[in-house]
Amino acid sequence: MERKDVETKYTWDLSKFYSSDEKWFADFEKLKKYNNKFLKFKGKLNNKQVLKEYLNLSKSCSMLVEKLSMYSSNNLNTELSSKVYNVMQNQLGQVITQISTETSFVEPELLSYDESYLKELLYDADFKNDKFWIKDLIKDKKHVLSEKEEKLLSGMLNFAGDTGDIFDSLCDVDFKFEDAISSDKKHNELTQATYSMLQKSSDRTLRESAYKNYYGKYKEFNNTIYVNYLSNLKADYFFSTARKFKNALESALYGSNIPQKLYSKLKEEVRKNIPLCTKYYEIRKRALKLDKLQYYDATVSLCDDFDKKYTFEEAKQIVLEALKPLGEDYVNVVKSAFTERWIDVYPTKDKIGGGYETGIYGFTPVVLINFVGTIDDVFTLIHELGHAMHSYLSNKFQPYETSDYTIFLAEIASTFNEVLLTKYFLNNAKTKKEKVYFLDRYINLFMGTTFRQMQYSEFEEYAHMLVAKNLPISKEILNEKYYELNAEYNAGIENDDLKKYHWSIVPHFYRSFYAYKYASGLISAVSLATKVLNGGNDEREKYFKMLKSGGCDYSTNILKRAGVNLESSEPYDLAFSELKNSIENLDKLIK
Repeated sequence: MERKDVETKYTWDLSKFYSSDEKWFADFEKLKKYNNKFLKFKGKLNNKQVLKEYLNLSKSCSMLVEKLSMYSSNNLNTELSSKVYNVMQNQLGQVITQISTETSFVEPELLSYDESYLKELLYDADFKNDKFWIKDLIKDKKHVLSEKEEKLLSGMLNFAGDTGDIFDSLCDVDFKFEDAISSDKKHNELTQATYSMLQKSSDRTLRESAYKNYYGKYKEFNNTIYVNYLSNLKADYFFSTARKFKNALESALYGSNIPQKLYSKLKEEVRKNIPLCTKYYEIRKRALKLDKLQYYDATVSLCDDFDKKYTFEEAKQIVLEALKPLGEDYVNVVKSAFTERWIDVYPTKDKIGGGYETGIYGFTPVVLINFVGTIDDVFTLIHELGHAMHSYLSNKFQPYETSDYTIFLAEIASTFNEVLLTKYFLNNAKTKKEKVYFLDRYINLFMGTTFRQMQYSEFEEYAHMLVAKNLPISKEILNEKYYELNAEYNAGIENDDLKKYHWSIVPHFYRSFYAYKYASGLISAVSLATKVLNGGNDEREKYFKMLKSGGCDYSTNILKRAGVNLESSEPYDLAFSELKNSIENLDKLIK
C-alpha cells in the first residue's frame, strides 16, 4: 500500500512538532548555535548561579534536540528511502555528538568538588527539579573518573560498541537461509522476519525444516559469533573494572540501582517455578498428539484453525473495553490517542516494520504499528498504548528533569495492558477453542518473557564469570553451558543438538544483563494487574502513581510505592499463581 492511499485519520500527526521541513531546518540552525556555548562554564560549576545557568542552557538544548529528533526520525520511519529525512537524521546526529563531547567535563568537574557542595544543592530550592540527578551523581562519585580518563573511556566505548553492530550486520544482512520445505514439498522463504511466522504453521514438516535451516546457519557461523561475543565480554569486563566494579553484573545492576538481592530473588523464584513449564509442555505434547515435543512445537497454536481477523475500528473498541478497569479518565485519554492521531496504523511501502512508542516532554506521544488485522496486532496496539499512557502521565505530572522513566519500568505498563486484554478475551470467549487459544497465549507470554529471559541471564552470568576469573573459554564451553541450561529450563522439550547454538541468536547479549528486565517487568505487571482487578480504586491509584512518577526516584522505590517489592515473595506468588491457574484451566479444557 502506498502512503498516499491511507486515510489521514489512520496516520500520525507529526505537525505538532513542525508544520514543515523548512521549520525543522530553521530550528536546526538554532541548535547548531549551542556549539561552543557550554565551554564557558568549564571550571566554574562550583558557583551555584553559574551551575544553574548551565543546567537551564542544557535543558533548553536537550528539549530542542528531542523535538527535532521526533520529527525527523518518525518521518524517516515511514519513508525509509527519503533523502531529506536521512540527511536530517545524519546532520542531527553529528551536532548531538559535538555537543555531547563539549559537555563531557560536567560530571567529572562536579565530582571533583567537596561532596558538601553537592549535598548543599539538595536543599536549595533553585535546584529542586535537579535534586534526584544530584543525588544520583553523589551516589556515582566513586565510579566516575577524571575528565581525561572519562574522555578516553568515552572514545573507547564508541569503538567497543561495534560488537552489537557486527552481530546485527552478520545476522540481519549477511545471513541467507535455505528455504523451508513444507509437507507438500513447497518452498517457503526463510528470513529473520518469516521465521517466527513459520514456527506457528500447523504443518509440522514446515516447522521442522524452518527450525533446522535457521539454527543450522547459526551453527555454521558459531565460531564467528563466539569471537565477536568474546570481544563484547572482554570490553564489558574492562569498562566495569575501570570504573571500580567487581564485574559486569555488578556494574549493570548498579547503573539501574538494582540490589543484588533483587536479582538473586528473581532468579531463585523463576527457577523454583520451572516445574510449571514442564507441566505445560506435557499438556502441549498431549494436545498436539505427539510422542515427543520438539522445540519447533513450542509455539504453534493449539487451535490450528483459529484465525480471527479484525478491522482497526473493531480493534479500537476491543481495546477501550479491555481498559475499562482502569477507569473513565484513563480510557478517555486513550480515546484521544485515536481522535488526535497519535497512531500511524497501517503498513505502507517504505515504512519500518514492527511497532514502537516514543514521547517527549510538552507533546503527546506517538505510536507506530503495522496493523493487518490479526490478534497479534490487537495486542500490539494495546501494548504500545500502555507505553503511550506511561509517557503521557509522566510528562503531565513531572517536571522535565524527572519525566523520563527507566528501562526497568518501561515494559510494565505495556505488559499490564496485555494482561487486561487477555482477561477481556477470556471473559468474553464464546467457545472452548477461544478459551484454549487465549490461555495458551497467556502461558506462552510467561514462557518467553520470564523463563527464557532468566535462562539467558544465567548464561550471561556464566560467560562473564569465565572472563572475569580468567578461566578457559571457548565456543564449545559456551555451547555446552547453554545446552545444559536449556535442559534444566525446558525439561518437557527434547534437547536436540541444535539447541547448543540457541545462545548465538540473542542480540540482547550485546547489551549485557538486559534480559532479566523482561522477566522482572512481567512479574511486576501481572502482580499489579491482579491487584488492580481484585482491589478496586486504592490499588488502581497506586498503579497510576507509578505511571505519574517518571524518573523522580530509583525504579525499585517507585515500584514499591505501587505495591510491588521484588525483593519479597509476594509479587512472585501472585504472578506464578496466575500462571499455575492458567495451566490448570488449560489442562481441564484439553482433557
